[in-house]
Amino acid sequence: MRKINRLAVLIPGGLLAAAVFVGGCTSVAEQPPPAPGSAVGAANVMVSNVHAVDIAVDLEFARNGSSWMVSYVEGKWDDSTNGAPHTVPGGGPTQVAALSPDVQFLSPFAGGTPTAEPQLDSEGLGVVPISRDDFIQQHNQSAKIWLDDNGQVTKIAARYQP
Repeated sequence: MRKINRLAVLIPGGLLAAAVFVGGCTSVAEQPPPAPGSAVGAANVMVSNVHAVDIAVDLEFARNGSSWMVSYVEGKWDDSTNGAPHTVPGGGPTQVAALSPDVQFLSPFAGGTPTAEPQLDSEGLGVVPISRDDFIQQHNQSAKIWLDDNGQVTKIAARYQP
């Protein structure tokens, strides 16, 4: 099994550079099975060759030649205040991933400026398909991100946070 590490570097002038390091390969048979009931990769879930980052915060989008990259930090829920729980950075490193050419963006709202009542699924994720530019303009606080086996982002759904 490959271990992929990503490193993001902000170059003066606002450019975002990324490097991907692939660690030693071992077979799946050499990997110890997870303990029953353990949380494997707390925020990462693997389902049929798709990895999901349940809570991604501090999303930043940058052009990389003709393609786009997104950087984010894995987050967690903070319910330490008397108000509604909100997402915060989990303390891990900044992750960087390329957007797939056919990436899908979902938001609670249509268009670049949030209006009307939010449209949400059972997880509080937006279900309205929008363009990348509108998604970026909405300045979403957090999202769920799906990545394929190549590490490219295939879908981003913004979390509704009133």
